[in-house]
Amino acid sequence: MEKTWRTDAQFNDVLDAIYASFMKVKGAVAGKLDRDVRDPHIILSLAQKLDLLPDPERIIRVTGSKGKGTTSRMIAQILQEESGKDVALFVSPEEVDHNDRMRINGQPASRQAFIEHFKSLEPHLRKAEADLGPNQYLSPSGLFLLIALSWFKQQKAELYVIETGRGAAFDEVGNLPSHLAVITSILFEHPANLGPELKDIAANKLAIGLSSDHVIADQTIADWNDRLEIFAPEKLIKPEEQGCTKEADLLPAWFAHDEALAKAAVVTFLKRSLQKDHDVRAASAAFGVIQGEEATRAGMPALYFDACIALASLDQPLLHRLAKEGNLVVVASLPDDKECNALRTFFTKELKARYAEIALSGTRGYLHYDDAKQAGHCIADIHYEDIEALRAIHQDLTEKYSAQTIYYLGTQTFIRLVKVAFCS
Repeated sequence: MEKTWRTDAQFNDVLDAIYASFMKVKGAVAGKLDRDVRDPHIILSLAQKLDLLPDPERIIRVTGSKGKGTTSRMIAQILQEESGKDVALFVSPEEVDHNDRMRINGQPASRQAFIEHFKSLEPHLRKAEADLGPNQYLSPSGLFLLIALSWFKQQKAELYVIETGRGAAFDEVGNLPSHLAVITSILFEHPANLGPELKDIAANKLAIGLSSDHVIADQTIADWNDRLEIFAPEKLIKPEEQGCTKEADLLPAWFAHDEALAKAAVVTFLKRSLQKDHDVRAASAAFGVIQGEEATRAGMPALYFDACIALASLDQPLLHRLAKEGNLVVVASLPDDKECNALRTFFTKELKARYAEIALSGTRGYLHYDDAKQAGHCIADIHYEDIEALRAIHQDLTEKYSAQTIYYLGTQTFIRLVKVAFCS
């Protein structure tokens, strides 16, 4: 029996059901590009049939290689505070558990609501699956979106902020029409699914502009669109200001960039300037400090988490500062399809930090860590929900290296495990 921190059997059954269609064809579609195996219109057609699709004029969508979750959360917070309306937020993946993918005014759907909405959709899903062709499947990310749209409609949400999955061109959210879209960044991430080359990844992300009236993005994105000619250039609106978050030195450099995009999105969406100051420091689910200076003074290590899987999205000056303060331990979880070697080289050669990797095992998704194991960096192979194993590793590393700071870095799946292990 797999180790898990969940005790709600009915909730687990629903999650198994959500992944069941994908699991049937997982072997057949493994290693193939999204454009060859994903059909977002299966779920979107069902959503339209069930009258769950909101008016595009009320929707902001967000995509990108780095920062899309943080930017989505910032937009939702600022939009709600500025408009006073009920703002629905859908993010991918979950922050801690799957029901928190969907929120209204910052409050997640309850587990019971999540279960009930899935159950109401289940008869329609059975029929849709019966009509699938060979190697087609009901996308788990699409099913989470469908549950969210059902709950949002019941709760009478007024405005929507919706984050895509890893891509846009073959993603359900990426094909959901909206008034406004935001593209945060384009990096060499998920090449096995969106690539194989960076230009393919760029084209995939830029495709969100085809089904939006306006696109908020910086000059780098504008340059990519000029090169690839994906959407009409007159749709693009560049942010005019940099983020102005207080105490910015305590946050990664990319945080200000995301804040600028979020503010520009809300200004464009509401067609007016912002009327309030907005503190969005707590908006990011990708970066945070679980234990700070108080922990260090108490003789415990400071503890950071960072959902980073590519060197270009790493805040290197912050890591250099932490290393200079002494006894920095970096614990990463980097599957084979991430930018493993560049990150390892930075931590071990340039930063000269204590460095270790953890492989995650489990039955859902693609979790391959052969590269980490062959490179000799992997110190443990644990289930992706085994909090006790992670806590034991943390204690061992703290004692072994007299760690002053432990910096957890890797996929959202790994960061979720870190949060559950040390925030609960």
